[in-house]
Amino acid sequence: MNRKVISFVAGAALAVTSPAAFAVAQTPAASHSRSSAAGPTVSSSTVGIKRTAPASSTTAPAAEARLGAGRNVALMVVGGAALIIGAVIGGTAGVLLAIGGAIVGLYGLYNFVQ
Repeated sequence: MNRKVISFVAGAALAVTSPAAFAVAQTPAASHSRSSAAGPTVSSSTVGIKRTAPASSTTAPAAEARLGAGRNVALMVVGGAALIIGAVIGGTAGVLLAIGGAIVGLYGLYNFVQ
């Protein structure tokens, strides 16, 4: 029973932290909604050369400069790996390893979302 529960938790954690979920979460909202729109749009009916917005020379806000998602993603990957290894090991040691991996992965996910 413990292996089934740990395997289910590991699978759910991997589904939540999959690279495809990150790719969707990191795309800008305007381009994501534009690509999922079905049928013709007003912007696609324009014929000829389209004027693009001028590139702004402003610097990135301080919030974007401190994102540093590399460490947070690494924590999630290590936590997911510990979950899987704990499920494979089984027993008391495996459960403790899986719980520790879940804590590390959730901590990385919390920091990533912030």
